[in-house]
Amino acid sequence: MGGLSRLAALGSISLALAGGCSEELYEPNVLFFGEWIYIDGRDRSPEETCGGTFAYVDAYAGALAAEFGVSEQLGAYRWYSRDEYDAELPCSEVSACAFVEERIAHTPLLPHEHEIVHLAEIGAVGGACPSVLAEGLAEFYSAYSRDTKADDFELLVGRMAQPSGLAYEEYGILGRFAAYLVARFGLEGVLEVCRTTGRYPSGAQLSAALESVLGASTDELLADFEPELGACNEGERYRWRVFGCGVGEAAPDLGRVSQDREHTIDTTFTLDCANEVTIGPLGGKIWAAGRFDVDDEGVYTLWIPESAADNPEVELRIVECEPCGRPQYGYIGDLGSIRLDAGRHSIELHAPADFRGDVRVTID
Repeated sequence: MGGLSRLAALGSISLALAGGCSEELYEPNVLFFGEWIYIDGRDRSPEETCGGTFAYVDAYAGALAAEFGVSEQLGAYRWYSRDEYDAELPCSEVSACAFVEERIAHTPLLPHEHEIVHLAEIGAVGGACPSVLAEGLAEFYSAYSRDTKADDFELLVGRMAQPSGLAYEEYGILGRFAAYLVARFGLEGVLEVCRTTGRYPSGAQLSAALESVLGASTDELLADFEPELGACNEGERYRWRVFGCGVGEAAPDLGRVSQDREHTIDTTFTLDCANEVTIGPLGGKIWAAGRFDVDDEGVYTLWIPESAADNPEVELRIVECEPCGRPQYGYIGDLGSIRLDAGRHSIELHAPADFRGDVRVTID
């Protein structure tokens, strides 16, 4: 991925659990009022983002609301210009944050799904999760998550002993551990731990809550989790694609495929920042996303025909909606086989921010 990567653009992020700051009253500059979130621009205008970004942020918020069991709007997404963000410093020294009492996410980036996850957690448990769980869930349910490695396990051990703190280098291992907890106990189990501990437990209090709610202490969970760090440590694998895979079914439905070819997919993505389906730009990229279902496990033919819009940096990603799904990639001009398991799959098409054109994708 050329230029500034999206992960690098995200920088350090935080859930402000101490009640936030006392803001001066001001008239919001509401750029978009959606079903699940509204976007308040500070020195920002709609022309600075692609035509589909606002709707995507709202749909992503809706997908998270369904996942977290929240039935009302999540709150405000305050989108700053870089100069305005640096002048106001709404999150002090960190590059983005979400305040609990105000239910406001503050960020110079759009979209910034990590902060929307915090708003969903606030809606579900009032921001009661200690940092070790809150930031882990935000990484796990984000659209872009940090990688981790086996050596980071000691960071997790130390943080579980002091669960209300946080260091930048811990985000990846916290996300990977959250993926483990949700896969084993379900999201509701993790949220019940948060309801039990509150925002600022000691390590001993967190361990007692884990044992009471999940049936295993911190030491027991860590001992069970450590062997899993040999695989699925990339953020692209451990994160849950809630937009394409979640219970809210937020992503556009592209149909289904079957081995008997009764069902096939033939769709065209029109990537153009001016249209109503393109998301971004962020980190030098624009993208579109959807979902599809596979009736039968087997080998299918993936074709991305060459066109006038040929660009080697246009990348298709297909991922099975299962824990630790492995992305499969395709590029313009590809014609080949792809093995797909039965069930739901997420599909995303990424391109450079200045790309304009149609990309046809067929699976049969």
